[in-house]
Amino acid sequence: MNTSAIAANYPTRMRELVTQAKEQNLLRPRQLKYVLLTLELSLLLAFTVAAFVLIGDSWWQVMVAMCSAFLLVHFAFLVHDGAHFQIFRNPAHNEIFAVVTAALVVGASYSWWQHKHSAHHRNPNHMALDPDVKLPIIRAKPKMTGFTSWKPIRIFVTHQGMLLFALMFLEGISIYVASWKHLLRSGVVKYRSLQITLIAINHSTVVILMIWILSPGIAGAIVGIHLGLFGFYLGMVFALNHKGMPLITDARRSDYLLCQVLVSRNIQSNAFLAWLMGGLNNQIEHHLFPTAPRFTLRKLAVLVEQHCRSVGVPYTKVSLTESYRRVYLYVNRVGIGRSNDYICPLGSFQYSPQIILPAAPNHVATQTKGAV
Repeated sequence: MNTSAIAANYPTRMRELVTQAKEQNLLRPRQLKYVLLTLELSLLLAFTVAAFVLIGDSWWQVMVAMCSAFLLVHFAFLVHDGAHFQIFRNPAHNEIFAVVTAALVVGASYSWWQHKHSAHHRNPNHMALDPDVKLPIIRAKPKMTGFTSWKPIRIFVTHQGMLLFALMFLEGISIYVASWKHLLRSGVVKYRSLQITLIAINHSTVVILMIWILSPGIAGAIVGIHLGLFGFYLGMVFALNHKGMPLITDARRSDYLLCQVLVSRNIQSNAFLAWLMGGLNNQIEHHLFPTAPRFTLRKLAVLVEQHCRSVGVPYTKVSLTESYRRVYLYVNRVGIGRSNDYICPLGSFQYSPQIILPAAPNHVATQTKGAV
């Protein structure tokens, strides 16, 4: 088989995939569906605020905190979709929607998140260029002495995958701190005044309601529960997308299809799980077609998977529990200095894509005889 010819045909094959998606009307924004979803979430949030006021100074507010955290994550999903121009045909309308929703409802900075997220989409899982690759882990040294030589420390270092999941409870606080640092820094920040104003309204409203309705002890607990669950829910969704998938170190620009598909994984899911994950269960399709609305990703996945199989590109799709298991094992292995286990063979794919086999669990794709 002529591997050079296959490699040369990749741009053409990607165009064929785009053509199929357009023919099935899978890339067009779904404005009406998003408007209805926004109204539904807004109504639920209004009921949640009303319940907060009516319940008063009671530990039943824990239920309200759980509901509010759940709803804010789904508003964050809307911000994500708006940032990718999935809602309106006019890019400016998408951006304004995302800015206002992020600041006024979620209470976070859109411009901070958008800068970080754009860098991720440009270079997914690139060890130097993707900010999401960085992990809060302790790397094992060849020889651990002193305090680090204690058995509990050694056990922790080599099994610190659980640390990642525990730290997700702090993600909510991290988002708000990073948002304010971004907005108050020197330099140009798009929509700075608007974001500061709307976030200030959001945060001051929360503080006023807490002081007015709750006693200090319950207020502190409710805020902690809300922030913890908000961050944990977000983290548990976004952690599944790329962690434990091949890492890119090659500075060369590879084929777009390869760069996006090899480092992403899908979650096997039904319509309910897809709703819970804001459509991010179809991460491969989202990276290939970032402007495709979440409502069409399941149908788009059928086309993409068939296409990847036909051109010999590994298409990773695992269960939810298996994905979490891989993330856990990945953090453990990187912590003990085994990050090379995940280096992506993009150089080989650039020349002979059809002779790279799908990855075995916890390993990158395996090259067979004849790979460059």
